[in-house]
Amino acid sequence: MGIAALYTVAQSSSDLLAPLSDAVFVIVSGACALFALLVVLKWGMRGTFGLVQFGLFSAVFLWFLGEVVWSVYELAFRIPIPYPSLADVFYLAGYLPAILGVLQFLSVFGKELRGLRILLVVMTGLLIIGVTYVSLLRPLITSSVDLLTKTVDVAYPSLDAILLTLAIAMFIVFEGSETSYSWLWISLGLLLTTLADIAFSFGTLEGWYYSGHPIELLWLWGYISLALGFNDQRRGFALGQE
Repeated sequence: MGIAALYTVAQSSSDLLAPLSDAVFVIVSGACALFALLVVLKWGMRGTFGLVQFGLFSAVFLWFLGEVVWSVYELAFRIPIPYPSLADVFYLAGYLPAILGVLQFLSVFGKELRGLRILLVVMTGLLIIGVTYVSLLRPLITSSVDLLTKTVDVAYPSLDAILLTLAIAMFIVFEGSETSYSWLWISLGLLLTTLADIAFSFGTLEGWYYSGHPIELLWLWGYISLALGFNDQRRGFALGQE
């Protein structure tokens, strides 16, 4: 709530908005990456869950590097909304370990997805892919921007659709389980992150996004949710033995 209040107050000051946004993102994403690292250091890379945790740490660390580079562009080089840029290399690179980590997770707990649950995941995935194609991918593919921008534009919603579907499956696996709050926090964090990315793609396509826009709260809450999940894992249990 405190972050939301800061964003609300800062909306009236264009000079303060971008620096505040950049600082908050670096701090929050850095804290998230630190908690993920502590989980890996505590439990190691033993077995399947070690690979899952290393994948998630790699993802949030790459996203943290993306936030740092984005901030350097805006604050040091005075380039507003540096897109596409080197920051996108880190942002996009983070998708691969995130997707592989969740797939590894589902390879263990996928047996919980049966009956109506697996039907729900399949229908939701098809809906996400369909909506993403109609509302984002088709307009982006036919846009007149340069090849680099078009490639980055298309990459984000495509990867977001995949990760969002997997995050929903991850959430459904443990939905209703009182002993798996950490995984629920992590799946929620991935959900919020992908939704924020999709909103960003809409914003840049339509031209209404700016640094400090309220949609950034989805990213920040996503990082906070991930950090809560990592911190719970760090404190409470051995991997896979909740």
